[in-house]
Amino acid sequence: MLTAHSLNKSFDSQSLFSNVSFTLNPGERTGLVGPNGCGKTTLLPTLTGEIAPLGGAFRLGPTVRLGVMSQDQSDLDPARTAVEHLLPWFHNQTEVRSHLAYFLFTGDEPLKPTALLSYGQRARLMLALLVAQACNCLLLDEPVNHLDIPSRTQFEQALNSFDGAILAVVHDRYFIQRFADTVWWVENGTVSVQIL
Repeated sequence: MLTAHSLNKSFDSQSLFSNVSFTLNPGERTGLVGPNGCGKTTLLPTLTGEIAPLGGAFRLGPTVRLGVMSQDQSDLDPARTAVEHLLPWFHNQTEVRSHLAYFLFTGDEPLKPTALLSYGQRARLMLALLVAQACNCLLLDEPVNHLDIPSRTQFEQALNSFDGAILAVVHDRYFIQRFADTVWWVENGTVSVQIL
């Protein structure tokens, strides 16, 4: 799905990582972990091409449709409902409501303006939108960071319905244990791989 070879990146003259190589395989669920300031969050926009590496290269597989979930949820229009966000990807509202049900939207939740949804509901909406767009490789930046326990449980359930590859920047060890089959540990400018 995604391969990097000898990546190098600095920020304000400080080296974040150097000569980093890794591969994300189809269906793999990987937690990207490490201390604050080590370059985890910088690595995601490097992989999308938003930030250029100082050296090295990465490439996406030929069939990869990359989806990115940012912490600020800025891709969502606060005035639009969940149904309105998803309608361009479906034939009618019935199909949209059916899709949203997989992501645990019930009752009148799909018809509320996004501004009235909780952070956890918006996270599930972003996930539903990425899946509707046929993304098969997701990059998630701290997806459970601001979720209470019920919202986190619902998000994990929604995430389980996605069968593509996922690379998630995450600090929560409990979430890593439940979600990931591989951990990439970023520290001292390198990435080490641990199979769970």
